[in-house]
Amino acid sequence: MNYSDKLTSPEIFRRWAAISAISGALERKVWVRTMGSELYPNMYVILVAPPGIGKSEVTWRVRDFWQGLEGQFVASSSVTKAALMDELNEAARRIVTNHNMNPVVSFNSIKLAVNELGVLIPSYENEFMNILTDLWDCKDYSETRRSRKHDPINIKATQLCMLAAATPSYMNNLIPEGAWDQGFISRTILVYSGERQVRSLFLDSTVDAELQEGLERDLARIGNLFGEMRWTESTANLIDNFHLTGGEPMPQHPRLLSYNIRRTVHLIKLSMVMSISESDSLLIEDRHFQRAFDIMTETELYMPEIFKAMAQVGTGKTMEEAWYYLFTTFSKEQKPVLKHRLIQFLQERVPVHNIETTIKMMEEGQMIERKLTTGGTAYEPKGKRGNNAF
Repeated sequence: MNYSDKLTSPEIFRRWAAISAISGALERKVWVRTMGSELYPNMYVILVAPPGIGKSEVTWRVRDFWQGLEGQFVASSSVTKAALMDELNEAARRIVTNHNMNPVVSFNSIKLAVNELGVLIPSYENEFMNILTDLWDCKDYSETRRSRKHDPINIKATQLCMLAAATPSYMNNLIPEGAWDQGFISRTILVYSGERQVRSLFLDSTVDAELQEGLERDLARIGNLFGEMRWTESTANLIDNFHLTGGEPMPQHPRLLSYNIRRTVHLIKLSMVMSISESDSLLIEDRHFQRAFDIMTETELYMPEIFKAMAQVGTGKTMEEAWYYLFTTFSKEQKPVLKHRLIQFLQERVPVHNIETTIKMMEEGQMIERKLTTGGTAYEPKGKRGNNAF
């Protein structure tokens, strides 16, 4: 956080960038056991904000830190589904553990740092989303439907860690209504901020070289850790109580119901990162759980703002465009604009069944005023928009 203090990125983005950096460096070399299976600390984190908030200011820096980890793999910035799987297939890791029971561990692990999620996922495709879901779960992956130029892919131990950035308008266009309760979204932590940090153009933003070198050394050490993480008895009771009681306070937005199902898993992964960020002990203590809980619940508090921003991007943007159409037409003709002309304008931008609702919302929001003319119902724009105050 000290290293990134001069950036224009909001504090919450900088914190999750740091969390992602540690999460990715751990690969499949560190784990906890829950319900008889191994859980790894890899995460999918998407920073969501309007343009100009500073999302990419942190994503490319995390990418640089990851690329400095010897032997670890970072995927290309722009990659198709097929290319991603080819890169994962080539991202073979073979770790000498010095453990008598398991002296050598092999797996395939890759990291994604994407400044714009639309570059990776230009459109919603069930097949690609299902693959991303499987890779988060660290399951085996096989693919036989390959061209003659490519051999089949068969990977026994996979993993993907992702830090990406997106705008609300992209999320609005990408994810269909029914997809919010599917696997990919439930495994993704959506971090929202609309806080714009405006800094002087002449502010000294020189990177502290000594601090950067220290972070690089720490991350390299983290990247060489290996073993199962343990819980203190009291911390195990805390996480179990969270899980058994539903983990209040729980997000209540309808689109986050599937996310709620995996909140315990997200909290465990975050607790692992909090412990690792502090020491090599591989022990999760009460303070790590509490820190993870505080960060997660703070992030969840702002998640519903994403959907407000998405709605504003959709209906709100259309209403602004319709107002501007009325304003320019009224200014030119100096008379109210007949309703059928407004309907024709809206037909190209919203579903037919939403046209009347949109007009009604504009009236109730005092954006337009209804007039009765000899030609029928017409509308005049109210107020001033754009660069002028209302």
